[in-house]
Amino acid sequence: MIGAKYLATLLMIAIGLWLCSTENALAADGSDKLTRVRMGLAARSTTSMPFFVAKERGFFREEGLDAELIVMQAIQTIQATMGNSTQFASATGSAVSSAVSGADIRVILAVTDQPSFDLIVQPNITSVQQLRGKKIGTGGVGSLAEILARRILLAHNVRPEEVAILATGPSHMTYLSLKAKVIDAAPLQMPLTFTAQDEGFRKLVSAADVYRSVQGGLATTKAMLTEQPELVTKVVRAMMKAIRLIKSDRKYGIEFIKGPWLDIGKEPEKIAARVYDIAGPALLENGSVSEDIQRQMIADAAVRIKPKQPVLPEQVFDFSIVRKVSEALR
Repeated sequence: MIGAKYLATLLMIAIGLWLCSTENALAADGSDKLTRVRMGLAARSTTSMPFFVAKERGFFREEGLDAELIVMQAIQTIQATMGNSTQFASATGSAVSSAVSGADIRVILAVTDQPSFDLIVQPNITSVQQLRGKKIGTGGVGSLAEILARRILLAHNVRPEEVAILATGPSHMTYLSLKAKVIDAAPLQMPLTFTAQDEGFRKLVSAADVYRSVQGGLATTKAMLTEQPELVTKVVRAMMKAIRLIKSDRKYGIEFIKGPWLDIGKEPEKIAARVYDIAGPALLENGSVSEDIQRQMIADAAVRIKPKQPVLPEQVFDFSIVRKVSEALR
């Protein structure tokens, strides 16, 4: 009897080991079957949030994708995608400029059309008209901050020539210039706009009230759209699932903002809800923007680039896959 029990025990152990090895082999096989996709992100900001949510919640994996998210400078995301080091880029503004310059790249999904910038000014300034003769700091010629500064001035009947628009560098450097009173105003982005207001500076204008522009999303090459439409569709679907989750679940969105994925300052607990209440509702559930916005972005880029021929929206934007996915997800 003892021998029989011993043999039975050995048999059970052998079966258990076989089952474990089979399960591990299947898991490894499943992992091997995932398609690697590399994406260049311009920042760990709220406009990049859908990328990180899609990865954290497994939406990319559900589509059979192993998404690698790589943070780099905005223009580098486009260069990497054009050079096939990555398949997708999040810097839609840089993508528009590159397409207007003749690059074979398209914006295929828009995260938001409401720039998350506010015009922040010194406490003694109470109107845009008071900026005549004063200094506005921006990220440089052609930056979104510079475009927004000009739009805000024009919307309030102030000619940009009446103001000194200076290139003061990245947002944190621009804010230091504001604190040192080197400049009188600056378009600042979340969460820095909250920090500035908490430290006594005045929010004069919300950029979204005067200008619409795609901020964040997906850009890829025309070749990718033509040769791998199924892969593009899978990426778009994962992103749109993430966008809809963020928009529909405020509690989840706030907790995610507090987490390690985004860079929103040293005290995310204090500002996460404020960030969400602006960024969450501004997300585009349908992932696309109107032709008017497309033409305006092209026109803004053309002022700097001066293309030899007029550039049409279809040379810069392609929302055909996004529209199909959006309709299927309803």
